[in-house]
Amino acid sequence: MHRKKQYLIIAILFITSSIISQEIKFYGNFEPGNFIIAEGNSVKWAWINDTQLKVDDESLFSFGFDAKETGDKILKIKHDDGKVSLKKIKLPPRKYKIQRINNKKQQFSTTPDSLKIRIKKEREISKKAKSEIGKINTAYYKSGFMRPIKGGRISSVFGSQRVLNGVSKNLHNGLDIAVPRGTSVYAMTDGVVRLNANNFYYAGNHIILDHGQGLNSMYLHLSESLVQEGQYVKKGERIGRVGTSGRSTGPHLHWGVQWYGKRVDPARLLKMKFN
Repeated sequence: MHRKKQYLIIAILFITSSIISQEIKFYGNFEPGNFIIAEGNSVKWAWINDTQLKVDDESLFSFGFDAKETGDKILKIKHDDGKVSLKKIKLPPRKYKIQRINNKKQQFSTTPDSLKIRIKKEREISKKAKSEIGKINTAYYKSGFMRPIKGGRISSVFGSQRVLNGVSKNLHNGLDIAVPRGTSVYAMTDGVVRLNANNFYYAGNHIILDHGQGLNSMYLHLSESLVQEGQYVKKGERIGRVGTSGRSTGPHLHWGVQWYGKRVDPARLLKMKFN
């Protein structure tokens, strides 16, 4: 009897997945480190596992997968006519590069005890700013995505495991673009400035933009910011200039993207065929 029940659940998932594929269009791949945009008709609400998703007036909603996230997910969508659709998503493991950096100054591989109080305060400031992310239903990102820097060399990719002077560090959660100091930095899509921070120990001068529905982006190590907190910016609007502030070894932009706190690969956004 238990086995029959399992078969019934699988059959229901297969049928509803077929239905949902006809009514909902997905942009992005179901893989770790990816952001997914879903576009449908008359969507009342949507959940992925136990997380409720924001749905805007045009039935556009989104969700993301962390760089290290794997396993099965169930996407549940209810339409205005009362019909509920289900889609099973299976996330495969994703392999990342290992980046070994030797002969760096000790300050770049360890954190001095004397700075821990300062770092804690800075993290509290960031946490407070990020607590506002996810309160906007509107999908500001519907204007599409662009690279925040024109030209430049990719000096570090998303997901690389950094080993500094033989010490393993956290997974690199953004894309580093090396360009001359003063190079203009642009908003990757429409959004609201949630944080305009100066001289943080790690991130230096940096900006956090809220693009709606939990999507947010970060622009680190700036020499100058050109925006204010609470300001609405458009895709392609200049928001700052490249520098080497914070814990940085040379002029570059660290461009990070997250869905809430889940780490998303910025390079994958640029490949998304949306709008």
